[in-house]
Amino acid sequence: MKKLLALALCAALLAPFSAVQAQEMPAPDAAAVSSEAAPAENVSPAGESDTALSAETSPSPVPEPSPSAEVSETPVPSDAPIAVPSASLSAWARAGVTAAYEKGLVDPGFTLGGDYARNISRVQLARLTVDFYDAEKAQTAAQTAAALGVAVTADGSGALALSGPGSFSDTRSAYAELAAKLGIVKGSNGAFRPEANVTRAEAAAMLRRCMAALGVTEANAAPAVFSDAWAIPRWAVEDVKFVSGRTDGVTALMGGAVGAYMPLGGFTIEQAIITLGRMDASLPLTAVAAGWRNAGGYDTVRLALTFGGDCTFGRDRGAAYAGSFDEMYDLKGKNYFFSGIPMFYDDDLTMVNFEGTLTTADTPAQKTFRFKGRPEYAGILPAGSIDVVTLANNHSLDYLQRGFSDTVQNLSPVVAVSGYDALPIVTVKGVKIGFASNTGWNWDSAQQRFIQGAIASLRARGAEIIVFNYHWGVEKTYHSNATQQAIAHYAIDQGADLVIGNHPHVVQETETYHGKQIAYSLGNLVFGGNMNPSDKNCLIFRESLTLDLDTRRIVAEEHNAVPYRVSSVNWRNDFHPVPA
Repeated sequence: MKKLLALALCAALLAPFSAVQAQEMPAPDAAAVSSEAAPAENVSPAGESDTALSAETSPSPVPEPSPSAEVSETPVPSDAPIAVPSASLSAWARAGVTAAYEKGLVDPGFTLGGDYARNISRVQLARLTVDFYDAEKAQTAAQTAAALGVAVTADGSGALALSGPGSFSDTRSAYAELAAKLGIVKGSNGAFRPEANVTRAEAAAMLRRCMAALGVTEANAAPAVFSDAWAIPRWAVEDVKFVSGRTDGVTALMGGAVGAYMPLGGFTIEQAIITLGRMDASLPLTAVAAGWRNAGGYDTVRLALTFGGDCTFGRDRGAAYAGSFDEMYDLKGKNYFFSGIPMFYDDDLTMVNFEGTLTTADTPAQKTFRFKGRPEYAGILPAGSIDVVTLANNHSLDYLQRGFSDTVQNLSPVVAVSGYDALPIVTVKGVKIGFASNTGWNWDSAQQRFIQGAIASLRARGAEIIVFNYHWGVEKTYHSNATQQAIAHYAIDQGADLVIGNHPHVVQETETYHGKQIAYSLGNLVFGGNMNPSDKNCLIFRESLTLDLDTRRIVAEEHNAVPYRVSSVNWRNDFHPVPA
């Protein structure tokens, strides 16, 4: 997983920024990678559902967004004489909340609790939007109820209580009912979920509908372009465009932080009240931003996938310690090995061929080369921003079945593991990418069945992009053979989107076949199995895909094969690849 995930941790702190602010702040890498583990579903106010983002591993550090002038992590008690009943406010919010109360946009008799920096619930936001509607219409809630045909009575506090039939099975809130009649909320399957926290996507929908109830349906500025637009649920896209493109003349109703909107993040009480103030100031404005509904940046998502070659962490059973991978690890630590490959750190997903074992097993296979590394070497992969490895190769059983099992056990907590029956799906920017790996020594019916079965399984589990990784070819040969070509072409014909090859330990050609890319061999990379390979050339392969968020189809592809060297020095292998 890459850079965006940590931003979600700041979502509850986000104030609504102006469109100008959102665009001027430096945009982070919006990549997000998560495992296939099923996240919970959130139900939108429109009754639609969106899949929440999840993360099991995070190989790359994420820069924290710089707080704006409106953001404070610690709510502080208000010391100003305002009409906010017993409330504590964040420092940045004090003036805006005070102004909203002074304008009568919030009913001072409505108790929102003692801490306005906490997330607002659906029933609380329903009440605020109804009160806002009443204030703008210069009428009471009872008058609004009468106009809408909602039977209500006043309770002991002066608030309305529903006395007639209601629309929802899980609440008798008169304000939820009024919000529903005004078109501000819709619920789902007859339920309102009154105490559920409002997400930023849901807030955009409810606030846009409130403005529509008051006759305002057009944005007066260009919507903000968010780095995480791919994460906005499709039902909320037009809502986010509106709230980021509708301004009070200066500030957008809702913006973002460091270029991100964070649609599944929380929306606080004080943010909601301040947004009402901006909505009030926006109501007299009649200008319309031409083409705001078709604003770009919301319809596609771009993925940068990077692939490297053969990686062996450790050394051959008979190799000396001096000058070995083990010695370099002891001298340099886990961050050393991939630090010369910036392409691994600025992408959305990175994959390599893991050729060897990480085990304490002592019984080797009966073969010429037996590669083994310490279990702790697994930490090198997340340190190098690597997300997926394949174990389908001729060295994964160098220490027999125990060695293989140990390797899977040691790698699985930090990367997704592909190989043979293991067909992982990794979610990147909301897109499910499936991985299949196998050895490709023979082109026969068994190989065809593997390809067919892997694609069928991955598609059935929701994979939208499929990557095949094959261990094949002849060592030290610089061109693919007929078997490699037949396998690669068949995989693409069956539905694969990309084929990456390994094993020859040297670079072989790349090919475009039916518009899809094949890289037959990327050569070695961080390869502890050879202290001084005669050919130190290798490739880093970058595939950039653009996916249409509505059709979920690839609409554009770019690829780049970048020459690298497996060592930063020529006279030996120092296990530190650098650009050639």
